Amino acid sequence: MTTTQSTSQPNAAPALPNAAPALPNGRDRRPLRVHIMTAGLSPGDAVSNYTLNLAGLFRQWGARATVYADHIAPALQGRAEPSRMYRPTGEDLLWFHYSIWADNVDLALASPDFKIMDYHGICPPRLFAGQNAHLEALCRRGLDVLPALAGRFEQVVVHSEDSRRILQENGFPADRLHKFFLATDTAKFEAARDDELAGLLARLDYILFVGRIVPQKDVGALIDIFARLRAARPDLALILAGTRDQTKGYQAELDRQIAAHGLENRVLFAGQVNNPALLGALYQNARLLFVTSEWESFCVPIAESLSFGVPVAVHDQEPMVEVAGPAGLVFDKRRPDEAVARVLALLDDPARYTAMRREAGRWAQHYSDAALAANVRRFLMTTFALMPA
Repeated sequence: MTTTQSTSQPNAAPALPNAAPALPNGRDRRPLRVHIMTAGLSPGDAVSNYTLNLAGLFRQWGARATVYADHIAPALQGRAEPSRMYRPTGEDLLWFHYSIWADNVDLALASPDFKIMDYHGICPPRLFAGQNAHLEALCRRGLDVLPALAGRFEQVVVHSEDSRRILQENGFPADRLHKFFLATDTAKFEAARDDELAGLLARLDYILFVGRIVPQKDVGALIDIFARLRAARPDLALILAGTRDQTKGYQAELDRQIAAHGLENRVLFAGQVNNPALLGALYQNARLLFVTSEWESFCVPIAESLSFGVPVAVHDQEPMVEVAGPAGLVFDKRRPDEAVARVLALLDDPARYTAMRREAGRWAQHYSDAALAANVRRFLMTTFALMPA
């Protein structure tokens, strides 16, 4: 593959349909075709959910939106097409999600359509070393080619200041970078609400983790912190909601760590939770959501937790701190005793805890569907207003 930086003029901006945000470009307003492409599409995956939400948003505006992916999970086969089915015209819009190396990168680079990269960050390969060689290789290649992608897309979307910094360090033009937060689909929780299940979970005093059980999430650090928390709160439990089958060696390490702390009956593995009624109930009744990740590009569970008014305890690293905002309790996981002291100080102060719950609900509005629609609208207006008529 040759990915040398392009110095040619950007591809022409396509015309938007009448139902889309009004843009002062004076173009013929035929129905816009939007091609949205990602590496893979699977249930419960944050990028997949965002991709489908984005397609729905364009359809609401009257555009013809199609989703493509190299790998499509059986449950989503009817909602996307294989990447090889993409047919550029030079008059359409290609919205390309980049989070890992995939074969469809070459399709995007060769396309004459107006191209937007939606950058989700790439997990450091070292976090898969010795656990999953395939993912390690894809992440390494994704990072290796990143500098060569600078200038190859007409505009670039990021979702945190940390991602903006990374792209600028890799040579992406600052004037092509646009930031807006991801949205979380809270409607699915409301539609599937189960008050009986929520009532049962309300009887349990627990902290929550949501995400894949992989080294990137550093669940081991969370277990160490939880073991210390239990010394002060013996009835406290830890629920881990996420798939365990991607890094079996790491799972075995965690099992040994849990046994060493004598926590077999207090650490509960819920597996990957795709049932919105169960996931919503888990969020709703948690004391705190914990995030101790070594790396994140955004961390949608933070936004989901805040939508239930549940504060988030986050390791002091971007972009988690930015996403949690004023509803985040920030700690350094490398100092577990200090982390525990911060958590207990919050939980033992009902007035402060209640105030932080209110702040969580307010900050969650940044991640609503309405906020996403407004942000995409603003981005499109800014982008197309800058393009020559």
